[in-house]
Amino acid sequence: MPRRRRDYPKITWFESKSAFRCTLPVNGKRRDIYGKTEDEVMNKVDALDDEMAQGIDRSMTLMEYSSRWGAIKMSGLKPKSREVYKNVLKNHILPRLGALPLCEIKPLHIDELLASMDGKSSSLRSKVLYTLSQIFESAIENDLVQKNPCRKKKAGGEKAKAKTPLTKEQQNTLCEAVEGTRAELFVLLRLYAGLRREEALGLLWGNVYLDADAPYIDVRHTVTFDSGGRPTHSESLKSDAAYRSIPIPPRLYDALRRTRAEAKSIFVIPSANTGREMSLSAFRRMWDVVTGHWASEKAKDKDGRWIIKKDSCERPVKGFVPGVVAFHVEPHQLRHTYIMSPE
Repeated sequence: MPRRRRDYPKITWFESKSAFRCTLPVNGKRRDIYGKTEDEVMNKVDALDDEMAQGIDRSMTLMEYSSRWGAIKMSGLKPKSREVYKNVLKNHILPRLGALPLCEIKPLHIDELLASMDGKSSSLRSKVLYTLSQIFESAIENDLVQKNPCRKKKAGGEKAKAKTPLTKEQQNTLCEAVEGTRAELFVLLRLYAGLRREEALGLLWGNVYLDADAPYIDVRHTVTFDSGGRPTHSESLKSDAAYRSIPIPPRLYDALRRTRAEAKSIFVIPSANTGREMSLSAFRRMWDVVTGHWASEKAKDKDGRWIIKKDSCERPVKGFVPGVVAFHVEPHQLRHTYIMSPE
């Protein structure tokens, strides 16, 4: 039996809830305890006493604790990892559970959160569940809660679709179509050197050795984006194995040699506006060359410059600007094609 206090608070019948109630001061605030019987109320009060003696703060919300936890957890992480944690907290966890006291979040709440993500990928659901579990394990270590409500939970969700490599015919068609465009080097670096997106955008001419006996690329830098799409150029790669030297095949060599002769930036693939590293929006505009995009209808003047057609009311005419290839291709397919290539 739970211990009973001699100075037990007064228990009264609360008609509107059809339950017994007593009121206690907890951390300077009034807290109501309800139960179907007086014994149930007394047992809950004793359990609360035990929690208070262990330093468990029932008033701290998940949002409050996750802020303190995140400041410590994310301090030593790479930018991309920090963005993953910030995304799942801001967009998925805190909108639904943030206002709840940490001690009152039960396995049912976790089930409801996962149910609200129906249709989301297994990868995203796993990140949400993993982040929540880490927060609660930290709270247990700090004697703020007694149990982790995420234990024994399965993320579920839809499995990622299998990545389909480009055929030889598609590779040749794409390479010929992007020749001379802003997307050319990005496509070739992914397709023939297997660079990740952040590695291709972070590549400097100082790490491209075209005049070596066996031309090669040293992968030493990346460009990553924050939640606002702003770029950060750094020497922080995904892993130790990501620091590597890659031989340059003939098709990529020719394009790099031709581009370097006219290069005005230290970046192999710079922003067209600044000459510095690309922002996320600049990258998407570059990839629009391949996929096409909806925009004002465009045409070229006699000097080859783009102009925007307007209707009789001087409003831009909306239309689809087609890409350079007829088939659909995503950036991730290029590196996947390189990895799957038998050569």
